[in-house]
Formats: sequence, structure tokens, C-alpha cells
Amino acid sequence: MTNKQADKETKTINLTVPIVFILALAAAFLLGLSWKQIKSQNKPTAELKIEKKGNPTAGTAKKPTVLSGQALTQIESGGAAVKGKKDAPITIVEFSDYECPFCKRYVDQTYAKLWQDYGSKIRYIFHDFPLGFHKHAQKMAEAARCAGSQDKYWQMHDMLFAKHDEWVEKSSVDASLTAYAKKLGLNKAKFNQCLSSGKYKQAVKDDAALGQKVGVSGTPTFFINGKKLVGAQPFSAFKAIIDQQLSASK
Repeated sequence: MTNKQADKETKTINLTVPIVFILALAAAFLLGLSWKQIKSQNKPTAELKIEKKGNPTAGTAKKPTVLSGQALTQIESGGAAVKGKKDAPITIVEFSDYECPFCKRYVDQTYAKLWQDYGSKIRYIFHDFPLGFHKHAQKMAEAARCAGSQDKYWQMHDMLFAKHDEWVEKSSVDASLTAYAKKLGLNKAKFNQCLSSGKYKQAVKDDAALGQKVGVSGTPTFFINGKKLVGAQPFSAFKAIIDQQLSASK
């Protein structure tokens, strides 16, 4: 091979390498683009929507629903039990389920603090909202009302939540309820007769129906002067609404 031929082959190789490299890059780019398109086509519509427009509600709290008129009057005029002054500036309505772990968390962490800080300013109304998948919720709601017929509703309310972990996994709660009634000093015969007769069964169901009517779908759900608050919220969430309401009423 002559020197000229060798130089010619070297130049050809030098030209071929970048061309092949460029072609390889172009092929990789086109393959990558096609794969992205395939992935995009397979994404759910909602996910694509978030990618394009973002999530406007992320990190921001939803404004509370406010009840007024007849709906507010209905939830503030009935219920399983009521306590506090009738003319108190703050009315808290709770829809609850005695078997609900989130309701227990609220009672354990927030309920007592509300009374400690705002006791004389609160009128509190408790409504039953037993969830269908809680096997003891309906019966416990009826038991609390039977205790209420002997003026011990709130005592039974506190007992059922305090002993929640003790009875919630049992197949039958009859023995537990008998023990709680005894601890509260209830007339055992009257309590058992009330419970076995189903005296308050329909009243509990009516309470749940009322909750559904005003937009309750889970427990616990609260209405503070009509403003809806959902879930086992920390004390600070209640305080923010209560303080705002108290300031507005001055």
C-alpha cells in the first residue's frame, strides 16, 4: 500500500466515525421520543392533567362548608345529647361513631382541651353516625342513649371511648356494657331492658340519615357555628375557627 492510499483510508475512517456517531445519536433520540409518546398515551387522564396544569389544591386547605338556615337548625335542635349553655356563642355539633378509631383519637387528644379552654362558651351537640362496617357502632350508640335515659349519657360517652380498645375487637359487647353500666351506677334492669328492646334503634338511624342529608360522609365530622370540619383534627384547627367566631360576635 502506498503512502497516498494509506492517507486516503485514514481520512475515510476519520470521516466515517463522526457520521456513524451522529447517526447513532439521532437514532437514540428518535427511540427516546417514541418511548415518551408511548408512556404518555398510557397515562391516566387525571395524571396527564396534573402534569399539564399542576395541582392547584396541593398544600392548601379547602375552605370549610358552611351550613345555614333549616339544615343548621335541624342539626342544632336534636341529637343524642346536648351540654353547655343554650345561649353560648359557640355551638359545636359532632357526628360520631363509638367504634371509629379517629373519633377516639379526637376524644383523647382534643375534646377535653376544648372544654378546658372554652367550656363556658360552648354548647355541644352529639349526633350518632354509626358506620355500616363497624359491627358494634349501632349498639354502642343505643347503649349511650339508654344511659342517657338515666341522666348518664355523657358518662357513658366517656366510658365507651376510654374503654374503646377493650371492647372493639370482641365478638359480643354485652358483658362489657353490663360492666360499664354497673360502674356508672345505672339501674341494671332498666338499662338492659332499654337496650334489648331496641328503644333507640330508629333514633340512631334517623340521626345518621340527618348526617347524610347535611353532607356527612365519615366520622368524626363537626359543624362549628355551621362551619364544617372533618376528621380527627388537632386542637389548633378548632381553635382557629372558634377564635374567629368569637371575634366576629363582638
